[in-house]
Amino acid sequence: MLNMRGLLAVALLLPFFATSLSAQQAKPMTKERAARAECFRQAQQAAQSATGMASANPAAAAEGNAVGSDAYYACIRKAGLR
Repeated sequence: MLNMRGLLAVALLLPFFATSLSAQQAKPMTKERAARAECFRQAQQAAQSATGMASANPAAAAEGNAVGSDAYYACIRKAGLR
């Protein structure tokens, strides 16, 4: 019984340890990746401002997705990325 609990604890905690180690060894962000992250942030802001808070209405969610996508692609084109 005790071995089973120990095995279960290791199985549940192993993914957390694995992700924390990989996060510490992450490469520095490139200029392209930073530009994409900024465009994503702007797209999220545009989508949230268009629809307000998250809505259960599918039409509002679709409109927010469309506004966010348009903002993201416009930012990417402006930054000269593909």
